[in-house]
Amino acid sequence: MLSKILQRLKHENFYWNMGFYALILAGSVHFLFIFLFIFLDIPQLVLLNIISVGIYLYCIFGIGIKTLDRKDDSLIGWLVYFELLGHGIIATIFLGLESGFQYYMYALVLIPFFVSTYSLRVRVLRILVAIVTILLLEVWGRNYVPILTLKTEILTSIHYMNLTLFLIIVSVISYLYTISGNAYRDMLFEKSNSDHLTGLYNRHYVSELFKTGLFRRKDDHNTFALLLIDADHFKRVNDVYGHRGGDEVLVKLAQLLKENIRRSAIVSRWGGEEFLIVLEEIEENELTEVAERLRSVVEKTPMREENELYVTVTLGGAVFSGGEAFEEVFARADKALYQGKQNGRNRVVIA
Repeated sequence: MLSKILQRLKHENFYWNMGFYALILAGSVHFLFIFLFIFLDIPQLVLLNIISVGIYLYCIFGIGIKTLDRKDDSLIGWLVYFELLGHGIIATIFLGLESGFQYYMYALVLIPFFVSTYSLRVRVLRILVAIVTILLLEVWGRNYVPILTLKTEILTSIHYMNLTLFLIIVSVISYLYTISGNAYRDMLFEKSNSDHLTGLYNRHYVSELFKTGLFRRKDDHNTFALLLIDADHFKRVNDVYGHRGGDEVLVKLAQLLKENIRRSAIVSRWGGEEFLIVLEEIEENELTEVAERLRSVVEKTPMREENELYVTVTLGGAVFSGGEAFEEVFARADKALYQGKQNGRNRVVIA
C-alpha cells in the first residue's frame, strides 16, 4: 500500500518531485531530533519534533495527492513555512542561539521560490516576514537566557550538528533544483523538437539546425546529404484501416528508418507520411546504397503483422554540392522524390 502511494506521488512535474524529496529529507531530520531529545531528556522538544514529523507526513500522504490533482501546492508551502518558523523560535527559546536551531529558519527565504502557485506579492511578503523574524531573533537572543541549560560541550556539538545538517539540506535541495530544472528544460526541448506520434525529430528542429550552419564548412566541402522518404499510396491505408491504423504504420515506418540508418544520421518526420533523413560525410554512390537498403527493408517488413499489411516507400536524395543553401539541396531532393513517384513509386532517385 505504501509503495503504491509513493509511486502515485511521483509525478511528471519535476519541481513537484523535488519538493517531494525535500519533504522526506526534512521529515527525516526531525525524526532524528526526536531521539536526540529523548537522549537529552527534553520532553517538550521531543513533542515539538513529533508534531513536525506529523506535519511533513501530512504534507506527503495527507494532502500530497490532492495537491497534484488540484495543481496547487500553496497549502504545503504554508505548512512548511510555519513549521520552520515555529520550530526555530521554540527550539531557540528552550536552548538559545548557541544551539543553532535558528539556521533552519534561513531556508524560509528560499521556500517561496519553490512554491509555484504563490503570487509575487505573497512571495515578497513571506520573504520579508522571514527576514524580519530572523533578525529580531538574532538581536533578542544575544542577551537571552534559555529555559534549559546544557553543558557547553553538548551545546557546541548540537550547534555544529545543526550547522552541518542545514548545509547538507541546502546543498541537496540546490542539487535537486538543478537536476529538476535540467530535466524540465530537456522535456521542453523534446516536446518542441520531437514529433508527438513517432518520437522522431520534427521539421522545426531540422530547419533550425540548418539555420545555424551546422552542416556547412567554410571550404564548402561535401558535408551532408538529404533523403526524402514518402509512403506510397498512404491514403489507401487510412481509407482501409482508419487513421489509427495509419498512425500505427507511421510509427512502424519511423522505427524501421531509425533502426536501419547510421547512428549519426538525423531522422525526422517532415510532415504527414513524409520523412527526411540528414546524413553527414556521404558521397552520392553511398547515398544510393543507403536509400536502396531502406527501400528494401520497408518493402519486406509487415507494418501490422495481424493482417499482413505491407507498404512501400519512394525516396528522393540529394548531396550538398558546395555553395548551396539548405533550401536548394532540399528542392533537388524533393524534385527527385517527385520523379520517383512519377516513374511508378517504390524506387530511389538521387538528384
